[in-house]
Amino acid sequence: MGFPTIFSCRRILLKVFLIHFMAFQATYAAPSPIIRFPGDDTTPKTDKEVALHYLNKFYGCPQDRCNLMVLKDTLKKMQKFFSLPETGEIDSKTVEIMKKPRCGVPDVANYNFFHRKPMWQKKDITYRILGYSPDLDEETINDAFFRAFKVWSDVTPLAFTRIMDGEADIMINFGRNEHGDGYPFDGKDGLLAHAFAPGPGIGGDSHFDDDEHWTLGEGQVVKVKYGNADGEFCKFPFLFMGTEYNSCTSQGRDDGFLWCSTTYNFDDDGKYGFCPHELLFTLGGNGEGAACKFPFNFQGEKYDGCTTQGRDDGYRWCATTDDYDRDKTYGFCPETAMSTVGGNAEGSPCVFPFTFLGNTYDSCTSSGRSDGKMWCATTKSYDDDRKWGFCPDQAGRNEKQTLGETFFFKDRFLFRTVNFRSKPNGPLLVATYWPDLPIKIDAVYENPVEEKTVFFSGNEMWVYRGDELERGYPKRLSSLELPTDLQQIDAAFNFRKNRKTYLFAGDKFWRYDENNKKMDPGFPKLIADSWNGIPDGIDAAFSLNGIDYSYFFKGNHYFKLEDSSLKIVKLGEITKDWLGC
Repeated sequence: MGFPTIFSCRRILLKVFLIHFMAFQATYAAPSPIIRFPGDDTTPKTDKEVALHYLNKFYGCPQDRCNLMVLKDTLKKMQKFFSLPETGEIDSKTVEIMKKPRCGVPDVANYNFFHRKPMWQKKDITYRILGYSPDLDEETINDAFFRAFKVWSDVTPLAFTRIMDGEADIMINFGRNEHGDGYPFDGKDGLLAHAFAPGPGIGGDSHFDDDEHWTLGEGQVVKVKYGNADGEFCKFPFLFMGTEYNSCTSQGRDDGFLWCSTTYNFDDDGKYGFCPHELLFTLGGNGEGAACKFPFNFQGEKYDGCTTQGRDDGYRWCATTDDYDRDKTYGFCPETAMSTVGGNAEGSPCVFPFTFLGNTYDSCTSSGRSDGKMWCATTKSYDDDRKWGFCPDQAGRNEKQTLGETFFFKDRFLFRTVNFRSKPNGPLLVATYWPDLPIKIDAVYENPVEEKTVFFSGNEMWVYRGDELERGYPKRLSSLELPTDLQQIDAAFNFRKNRKTYLFAGDKFWRYDENNKKMDPGFPKLIADSWNGIPDGIDAAFSLNGIDYSYFFKGNHYFKLEDSSLKIVKLGEITKDWLGC
């Protein structure tokens, strides 16, 4: 069906954040209780706590004497550094910057780390790579550092030479948390890496946080083994049986092993290989690349999966025979497409299905968490073993619905279905329909007066008539008379009961009159005061002509609202009731 045909019908649009491309989660009637996960130290902090910690670490604001006046001055320095308005206030944009991953070196020169401006006292500098991240193969990492040093040698008198053993001027390593230099990393996100000024000992060395997911800046980098393209790299996305895949998949196989195509079109070229997994091969050690052998004995204990026991660097390993104590052969476990981050599972891959609080899950879930982060168990039963980790890909997916047609979005791809309660087909490129949209869409709705589609992303909005972007767009949210400091719309819909457009953000909502093109007076209002039972921070809202109900979505749940009474009549699960999973 071509694009003009799609938009010749009545259009009402819905956005819902779901999990992964195909989320097949367990069925349950109400949200799971919030629990404390073992090994989870990501306790929520207030904005002020975030700011005090950040300013102490990177701007020298004394932790015990960072009073109001010092705090405001230090905040202004930080805001100036990031080209933010120098208000000295802890506003949302400032806190957002503070929460982003960053280098471990302070931003301003009020510290004395490099007070003598040290420099190399020679032109020939050696470097040695002590350890590697399992996210990339060794050859890729070696080449990345070679090219990085070449950037400097091309424009300075310095020459950089790699050595394979001994003490180099620059020792490069990957590590987790406390890794031996007295400057611990902080787990996923936050600090990414740090380096030391030229000098003896630790001087010149560079350390990278291995709790991060390292790539070449082009998304997931996977070097395949075996198949008919051994040693080549996965091509993402790739086409298999008419469907595009953005990561390794087990589709088409009955052994569960993940694979990928090394060209875009597997259907035409047939080039493939297997993605890293410990049951296929290991890295390093003395096992000569042999696969893990499970279970195996180590110090009298049996292990059914990779472990970090016996090591202080946090790297997962396994024996390549059934008895390490006897044979002493081992290898390091490669990162898999579903290796976890954080938690207490030491990077073990997700296991599906798994049981949590009596329910069965076939994909990552945010159930049990107050922060909405996606996680999985790394054994068949979280309830029995309590082993878990965060899922490596927490990318959201959003959905919009037209009368007779539904679109599900993930990044630059979409799925579609004629029946909004049936499983969608795809993927297709979003740009095929709306060429100028950014990758991440926060909210979308139809203007029923002008029959235009309105998309929101960040603090901007796009308006389309059919597939044509209206002149002058994108525009700021303030063009709708919304606050100038509002950074995002969570959800938007046109309510069939009064034909007004409702815009939701956090715990507030606004009402916009499409006929008069102005915001109704008296807004914003609190969601809790007007929408009984609807939670704050919703993902989407939806109202359809001919149906006496509206729907509100948050996480994997939806709330069915009776329009006449504004009462919740059902709480259900999206994957079961809307996707037919």
